[in-house]
Amino acid sequence: MKPKINWKPYIIAGIISLLLGIFIFILFFVILKKAALDGVSFAAIILLAGAGLIWVAREGFFDIFSYGFRQLGSTMFSKKANEYNDFAGYKEYKFCVREKRSKYYISVAIVGALFLIATIILYLIYKL
Repeated sequence: MKPKINWKPYIIAGIISLLLGIFIFILFFVILKKAALDGVSFAAIILLAGAGLIWVAREGFFDIFSYGFRQLGSTMFSKKANEYNDFAGYKEYKFCVREKRSKYYISVAIVGALFLIATIILYLIYKL
């Protein structure tokens, strides 16, 4: 039996990324007086790059940095022993924690793809 999917984090991430994309569009189109194509394309680029960065971070690319800073902080500023003596144990712990979390970067990527489709449509309208 499949576990029930909690849609709340996906919906919240989608709404926040949609609002961010609209804000970027308004910033370019209304405030900076650029073309609508510039605003929509810049919003698509920002959202897709953000989704990619979230995905890379979730896959554990930056774990070595967090492990190093955690070890440095516990060595310098704490009198208790280090929680993880090796990086492999820390990485396994982070992997187990991430498996329980939702993959909200998918919502951000979908909204970015919608802005990309809007960019293509506006480009075709401007060219015709």
